[in-house]
Amino acid sequence: MNSFKKLSIALASIVAMLAAFALPASADDHARIHLIHGIPGVDVDVEAGGEVVFSDFSFKDTQDLSALAGATLEDVMVKVAGTDDVAIDGGDITLPAEGNFTVIAHLDAEGTPALAVFENDDSNVEAGKGRIVVRHAAAAPAVDIKANGDVAFSNVANGAEGAADLAAGTISVEVVPTGADEPVVIGPADLPINEGESLIVYATGSLDSGLEVITESITGLHSTPDVVNTGDSPVSNGANGLLLILAGLGVLSLGGVTLATRRG
Repeated sequence: MNSFKKLSIALASIVAMLAAFALPASADDHARIHLIHGIPGVDVDVEAGGEVVFSDFSFKDTQDLSALAGATLEDVMVKVAGTDDVAIDGGDITLPAEGNFTVIAHLDAEGTPALAVFENDDSNVEAGKGRIVVRHAAAAPAVDIKANGDVAFSNVANGAEGAADLAAGTISVEVVPTGADEPVVIGPADLPINEGESLIVYATGSLDSGLEVITESITGLHSTPDVVNTGDSPVSNGANGLLLILAGLGVLSLGGVTLATRRG
């Protein structure tokens, strides 16, 4: 199966997943819905109602769909970037009306395209602290994640996460095979723990072709979260990478693609 067909399957699952999370809209509802492209190699355009919603959607690109919370998108289609070749005819999709979600297309441990939906923890942190969340979303086996030389999160598999509230500052992070000290597959790399901020680190890609890092930051956690930024991780170094997803309350299969979900 070629890369485009694989990504098409994954994006098709996004359609089904978003519909499944749809909630009734109301004037008091609010949502943050963030879409991340975490599969290397394929660019696509996404249309709704005959208009391009976003184009040239590439690996590591992100889209903020929050303004569309509670809305129904009509005649959603995914096309090969810059062409009229329809890969997915998604029909009508209703987006969630409330909650803080990240949706990412990525590779599972065997390298098969998968889709993960995370409901992000945007609860307040204590003064002087920040939050770090590490999500495994790469084609790689389970790992231990070390902070300042000690195992902080052990046996983190694809589809799982580690999270902690820590004192603001900088921590040194390494990723190693579960139960081993070597080889160090990621790091050592310094991560900033900023007061009132949640740094979410996703590792995508594969051990065979290289691990790639994507991050997002949720700020304002001493009050109401007010800014969400995304981009390449500050941990990026010669070893490229970290991993994605949350420990799920459930896993189901959609068209051969795994969809993992977690609610906080």
